[in-house]
Amino acid sequence: MELINYYTILKVDKSADLDTIKKAFREEITLYHPDKNKSEGAKAHFNLLVEAFDILSNPEKRKAYDSMLKTSLTSKPVSVEQKKQEEYTEWKKEAKKKSDTFRLTDLSDLLLLDLFLDLGVSGLFSETNTLIDGLEDSLEDLLDMF
Repeated sequence: MELINYYTILKVDKSADLDTIKKAFREEITLYHPDKNKSEGAKAHFNLLVEAFDILSNPEKRKAYDSMLKTSLTSKPVSVEQKKQEEYTEWKKEAKKKSDTFRLTDLSDLLLLDLFLDLGVSGLFSETNTLIDGLEDSLEDLLDMF
């Protein structure tokens, strides 16, 4: 199994906090989003950025990933438990779905979504809702709290 160094992809240190990771993701996604970059390699790099952010922004995934990364850097050959390998493969599949959705979303909407995610609003993208429907539902939820 090839373990990708997501810290390198986002151009952040391993000790980076969540805000630094979010900022790096926003900067990089702006460069590689299809609205701005139509080059051949942009799509693949865009997918890697979403994958990196999906894993590094989730504390549980990040902890497990850091453990796998440490093992891969200190062991030769890489020895990763089957369960962790399956978990990593599943993360990549989840990130691919998000990447496909993000790629089809206008860059301005995607950056707006990031503001809502900072507030802890989830579920903006679902199989039945558009981004606008998701934002509408989330705004209603926020207003209900007041």
